[in-house]
Amino acid sequence: MKKILLTLSLLVAFVWATPASAIGFDWGVTGGVNLTKVNFSKDVFNTENRLGWFVGPKVQLSLPLGFGCDAAALYSQRRLNLSEKANATETFRSIEIPINFRYSIGLGSVASVYFATGPQFGFNLGSQKWQMEGYPYTFETENWNTSWNVGAGVKVLGHLEVGVTYNIALSKYADCAAGSDYDFKTNNFQAHACYYF
Repeated sequence: MKKILLTLSLLVAFVWATPASAIGFDWGVTGGVNLTKVNFSKDVFNTENRLGWFVGPKVQLSLPLGFGCDAAALYSQRRLNLSEKANATETFRSIEIPINFRYSIGLGSVASVYFATGPQFGFNLGSQKWQMEGYPYTFETENWNTSWNVGAGVKVLGHLEVGVTYNIALSKYADCAAGSDYDFKTNNFQAHACYYF
C-alpha cells in the first residue's frame, strides 16, 4: 500500500510540474467481456471459466514522454461456475473502479500501443449468499475486494481503443458463511473496447 501511495504522489507531483498545454485529457465509454476463473482455497471443486460483461465511463490523462493514467467506473456482471456440475453457476454484480498507470509508444499520428498496470477496487452490489450444490457449504460475497490489472492494447486515430487485461485477485471475493476455512478468489481475463469523444 505504501508503494502505491508513493507512486500516486510522484505522479501527482509530475502532473503539477507539467505545463497545462502538455497534458491531454480524454473521456469516453468502455465495455467488454470478462472471462472469470474461480480459485478455491482448497482443491475440492472443479471450476470452469465463465463469460460476463462490463460497461461504463472512462477517463484518460496523457502526460509527456508517453506516460499517463486512466480510470473508469464499470458496472460488471460475472458468471461463476461454483461446483463440478456444469449448470451450477451464479451471477454476481459489482461496481469496479480500475486505476491504471500507462505508457504509450506512438506509431505516428495514426495509432499508438500502450501498456497499463494498476489497482482495481470492486464493490459488490448487495450481499449475496448461496448454497453450494451438492455440498453443505454456504458462501457469502465480501462487500468489496481488490485486484491488480496488467494489460496492453492499441489506440487508433485518437478515438478508438482496444485491448486485453488480466486481473489478478489480491483479496477474497467470497467466504464460507458457516465458519469453514473455505473461500475463493476470482481472476479475470478481459477484452475491451473504448471510444473517446
